[in-house]
Amino acid sequence: MSIHGFLNQEFIEKTKQIGKIIKEHSGEKMVIVHHNDADGICSAAILSKLCELLGSKYELICIEKVHPVIVDNIHSKHEGSVIIYTDLAGLAAKMIDKVNAGRCRVWIIDHHPAQHVETESVYVFDPELFGISGDTFVSASTLNYLVGMSVHEEMKKYAYLAVIGSVGDYHDRSGGVLGLDRAALEEAIDFGEVKIKIEGHRERYYINFFEEFADVIAQRLTTLGVVAYEKKGYRKGLNACLNGFDENTIKEVEKLREIKDRKFEEGIEMLRSKGLRMEKYTQWFHLEDLFSPMGVKAVGEFCQKIKDMSFVEEDKYLLGFQDFPSYIPDLGEFKFSVVKLSGRTPVLLERKILTGQAPGLEILIPAASQAVNGIADATHRIAAATLIDKGREEEFIKAFEKKAEEEWKKFS
Repeated sequence: MSIHGFLNQEFIEKTKQIGKIIKEHSGEKMVIVHHNDADGICSAAILSKLCELLGSKYELICIEKVHPVIVDNIHSKHEGSVIIYTDLAGLAAKMIDKVNAGRCRVWIIDHHPAQHVETESVYVFDPELFGISGDTFVSASTLNYLVGMSVHEEMKKYAYLAVIGSVGDYHDRSGGVLGLDRAALEEAIDFGEVKIKIEGHRERYYINFFEEFADVIAQRLTTLGVVAYEKKGYRKGLNACLNGFDENTIKEVEKLREIKDRKFEEGIEMLRSKGLRMEKYTQWFHLEDLFSPMGVKAVGEFCQKIKDMSFVEEDKYLLGFQDFPSYIPDLGEFKFSVVKLSGRTPVLLERKILTGQAPGLEILIPAASQAVNGIADATHRIAAATLIDKGREEEFIKAFEKKAEEEWKKFS
């Protein structure tokens, strides 16, 4: 494997180690808990094929965020099983370990900043713990592909899913994928799964299996997972990852895009008329339930869409709240009242963060979240999120401002 050309041997050994642990549990039931965007859906597809190759029965559960009540529900229903969290949960590992209380064996395979936990029942495998950037060099899909390849050579058939997941997480934003994502891409090319096309100053990756480019496939998967979350659209995405898109699913994606576009236009019109709430370091808004029934990943997608529009100030963090639904399709109804907060950065601020001239969201959002007893997870430097109790939004903003003030002084 081309991964062996990388200097970080500790990470490579850990990849083999988690693969060995998974193989030792061949035949046991696996519960795969995954995110609902392209990277999360591709990750779940890769792990499901690995389970099949190992003769393990598996169940897929798609969630948008981790929360103690959600974690307890999953672990209560599946006590004694192996639970794999992927493309989320890294930063919530200690909470999961506490809630789990030894009931299940838990593996967290994530690429976001994470907490180091390695107890008898909980194990975290995350590149960030080895000094490898998960928002630049390795997606969750790539991570799962590398683990899979360390276990079974047949997993090489699914290198194309690592490429799609990486593109879905914008890891090609510098013109092409890098690092371990690049290693997975090169293997996909060697296996005859992918071709590179140069367009201007960037690469696009043609996936032979789909007869379409990776960015188009990733957009379809995220649309199914986010816009149709309540109707379990992610399951159609998972099926498409392994069996291709049929005509009906493609037509459904187009209709879902129209729904999302209408909702986003309503959100933009609301912000243009009412304006963003401005603080010293932040500009923020609250959608309430405007985007219902779309999943709460939508507020992050919305922030990404508007972050460089004319009504957004280019030197302030952009933060958006969206009500978190009490119904989770794969789990049922929950009794809590929480909101999701998503953060993005306009391109000027983004450049400063990526060049080490400004504090990133991976520092600011977890700190503000902790101040209001929130559950921060899936945080990167220029894109991050958390869950907090509804009604504590302004308290969160004050805590964010305070932490930003402290961090910006380090750059003056």
